[in-house]
Amino acid sequence: MSKVPVRAASDTKRRHILAVATELFLERGFSGASTTELLRRTGGSKTTIYAYFGDKAGLFTAVIDEMLLDSVSLLKSLDLAELPIRDALVKVARQYLKVVLSPRYLGLMRIVVAEVNRFPAIGEAFYARGPGLSYARFSSFLDERTAIGELVVSDPSRATDLFFGTLLHRELLERLYGVKSAPLRNVSAVASAVADEFIERYGVKPGALRSGDG
Repeated sequence: MSKVPVRAASDTKRRHILAVATELFLERGFSGASTTELLRRTGGSKTTIYAYFGDKAGLFTAVIDEMLLDSVSLLKSLDLAELPIRDALVKVARQYLKVVLSPRYLGLMRIVVAEVNRFPAIGEAFYARGPGLSYARFSSFLDERTAIGELVVSDPSRATDLFFGTLLHRELLERLYGVKSAPLRNVSAVASAVADEFIERYGVKPGALRSGDG
């Protein structure tokens, strides 16, 4: 029987610890998630956890990285290059609504907000790896579409704020504070409306607007 390579076994163990830690943090929050309980659930040792993540804050930062992959990688993973600008905006908007309004993402946000005063590094890590990176990539996307004449955006940072603010602000706050708990049912309609408002504000050359998702 062939042996599992040491590196592969190490990666598997790390992923297992992360998966268990994610559920533990979501269940008990940062302060309530003890290393003792994590060790009970994983069957590992403090030495192993410290070797992988440094400390509890480092472990939580790794959990943030893992959980934010779906949102921050969207502009890389979505095939937008061949899409007309409206279709591209609708696709981005729809995916962000699904990710950011998901129970797991909201749970992570609540933990960060609850702990940021005592552990500022957690808030910084969440913003840098999540919203900050997403907004930077979307701003670059707007630059690219402006350069080829599909949009007229003189301030990509401001335009990015308007796009995501219009898309997420109320829906996110209502769920973050528990005013609403039900999933957003009209995702496509909301995404289309926000894309149309964005295009109306920033303009598109005649012929660049083609309906494909409305």
